[in-house]
Order: sequence, then structure tokens, then C-alpha cells
Amino acid sequence: MRKKGHQVSLFERSAKIGGLLRYGIPNFKLDKTILDRRLNQIAAEGVEFETNVVIGEDLSARYLKHRFDVVLLTIGAGKPRDLDVPGRGYDGIHFAMDFLTKANQSASGEISEEKLLSAKGRRVLVIGGGDTGADCVGTAIRQQALEVRQVEILPRPLEWSKPYNPHWPYWPNILRTSTSHQEGCRREWAVSVTQFTGGYDARVQKAHLVRLDWQRPENGAPAVMAEITGSDFSIDVDLVLLAMGFVHVEHSRLLEDLGVSLDQRGNILTDNNCQTTADGIFAAGDAQTGASLVVGSINQGRLAAQAIDRYLK
Repeated sequence: MRKKGHQVSLFERSAKIGGLLRYGIPNFKLDKTILDRRLNQIAAEGVEFETNVVIGEDLSARYLKHRFDVVLLTIGAGKPRDLDVPGRGYDGIHFAMDFLTKANQSASGEISEEKLLSAKGRRVLVIGGGDTGADCVGTAIRQQALEVRQVEILPRPLEWSKPYNPHWPYWPNILRTSTSHQEGCRREWAVSVTQFTGGYDARVQKAHLVRLDWQRPENGAPAVMAEITGSDFSIDVDLVLLAMGFVHVEHSRLLEDLGVSLDQRGNILTDNNCQTTADGIFAAGDAQTGASLVVGSINQGRLAAQAIDRYLK
């Protein structure tokens, strides 16, 4: 947008710019000097950054529409998938992004060590086998966790060691082992958490699990799972991290006040030009597509910039 001659202001609710690149991805995977170098370049080009601003509270939707010709929502898909089982309310059970955010804030000096959600000396259970779960594993190990385990509800993927990619449809379902796993983590698949139990201090002490049997019908229907009778077991835990993905954009007062509609998945509804159902309001990235990859959001941002430029002309 700036390179096409438009004035651009970017509002961010956190203390620093960068979103998930800064607060969600650990330093051992992304050195923040790389991010800062890019942000310094964008600022030098004339983009105005304003941090610690919560849109919809500090600044109203009405103000935005009055002050700017166009509003672009790139607020991410921040609603995490929760685990609805007995004992979920015990202390010591947290969403993965809360854990990772505090770890990154501590590493950059934004918060004191007392405010860190630390895994030091604790028995950690990570629920969810994706990239976010792997980041939790690596961070917990660096915080000197006593033990780290990771469980995934889906069956163990295919191991693939050949120098070429497997043929479709096996590529999305191959076993991925990150450096965090290699540093020391016990991983289990086809396991579901049934409940948590704790002590009188309201802290979680045990996770109760059951093993699953996955069957794929011959008619091509989706695979179905069933609990294996007698396979129940429990493990001692002090810290549980829920890394089961994100369901959609956070449904806030801002979206209501802007008058945008949501799609069937709960994300911001847009047309092929990234425009929402409200005139002059656009959306891009995970807020519009659902949680996806960084490269996808970069592409979405470029497409949105082109669409907004056409709109303004």
C-alpha cells in the first residue's frame, strides 16, 4: 500500500509489532532480529506503527470509519480450540499460545521472570501434534522441564525417509519430527484425554487418557475412531498445554460495530477482492481464511493491498 503512494497506519494491541512471528514462534526457530530488520524497513518507507492500541476499545469502529478511507482487518484467527472434559478448570492447564507468548515476552524483557508461565521442574503434557505443539515442546525443554510428553488424537502418520515426496495423498500425512522432538520428548498417537484430576490446591495432578482405534471404511467415507476397551491409563502432570489449533477469528465487539459478516466457519466473510460485506472494510490473512501458514498470510496481504488500491482509484 505504501509503495503505491497511500498513507498507512497499522494499529497493534501488543507492545511490539510482529504478531505470531514475534509472540508465537520461539526465538530458537525465528531470530527476532530478522523480523525487526523487516519492520524497520517498512517504517522507513513511511508506514506508521501504533502499539498498545486495542481497536474497538481504545479506538472505536466509528472513529476508524470516519478517520480512514479503508480499514483492513488482519487480526488473525485467535480463538483457540478448547478441550471440553471434566477437570478442565484446574490450575496448570493453559492454551499453548498463552505459554508461548509469555516465553517470548520474557526473552525480550517485556515481562519479568515472575510473570513467566514456566515449565521448569514440571512434568509437561502437550496436547496436539502440530507445529504449535512442537514449539511448546522445545520451549518447555529450554525452560528445564522435568519431563515432556506430547499426545495426538490422530493415528501415527506414515514414516517417509526417501529423498523425494510421496505420491498424493500421502504427503499431508507423513511423520514430521522437529528438532524440538529430538531434544527429548515422548510422543504418542491415537490417544484421547478423558479427564483431569487434581489436588486440594486446585492444581492439576493427573491426566487420564484412553487409546483409540481408527478404522477407514471401504466405501471411502472418513475414518472413524473408537475407544479401545481396557486401554485407559493416567500420567502425572504439573503443566498441560492445549495446542489443538484455532477455530476462527475472535468474535469481538469490533466486528459487530464494523458490521462485517462471518462465514460458516466463523471467519470474516470476504469476496474475491478481500472486501467484507461492509463497504470500505477489507480482511486478509487468518482472520479471513482460518489458521494457516505465514507464507499464505504474506500472499493475502499483497492481494489485499492490490484490491484496496483498485478500490481507492
